[in-house]
Amino acid sequence: MSRVRIAIAVVAAVASLALASTALANGSKVTGGFTKVTASSAAAALLTANHITVAPLAPATASGTTFTFPITGGRFDTSTLRGFIRHSGGLSLSNGARKVVLRSPTVASTKHGVVLDALVRGPAHRVCHAAGHHHFRKRCLIVTRLVTARIARITDVSISNGTAAGTLNITAFTAQVVNRLAGTHVVSAGAVLGTASTTPTLG
Repeated sequence: MSRVRIAIAVVAAVASLALASTALANGSKVTGGFTKVTASSAAAALLTANHITVAPLAPATASGTTFTFPITGGRFDTSTLRGFIRHSGGLSLSNGARKVVLRSPTVASTKHGVVLDALVRGPAHRVCHAAGHHHFRKRCLIVTRLVTARIARITDVSISNGTAAGTLNITAFTAQVVNRLAGTHVVSAGAVLGTASTTPTLG
């Protein structure tokens, strides 16, 4: 159960990073740092009840009830409160038979608010090209590409002494992933997953 609590909260922590950097960076480069997160008991219970497990993707790590997600770069401007933060690693959600992987999360702060995006596997496409000396034959491959998906939005953020804390609200995409893995409708867009705190390293 602790793994579920840890991994579901990682998205909350990643999203709150945007706000911490906005307040502290003064247009500076974000060069590193880490995020420590905690899931809500309700979110962890929901996943456990529906047999959904969540695990970190290296270099993200889990220890006890703490999930550490490394920051790899980014930039924020406090005069506009806009910018972005990139991360390595990711997380996977699985029901044992099916797995959804979220890679390389990126937080963006714009005039419309703070959002969390991640790379996910897009639909498979059949790609064919001519083969053989006289091009009489055709060789086909099934190709999948990574596409960007909006994972979450952040609300109710507070910043103090270089640390940001916020509330994570899932998007329709994330709700759809959880519902498909659960095999029934168990959560809707806007549901709260947890809270997090983070401290970025600034260049």
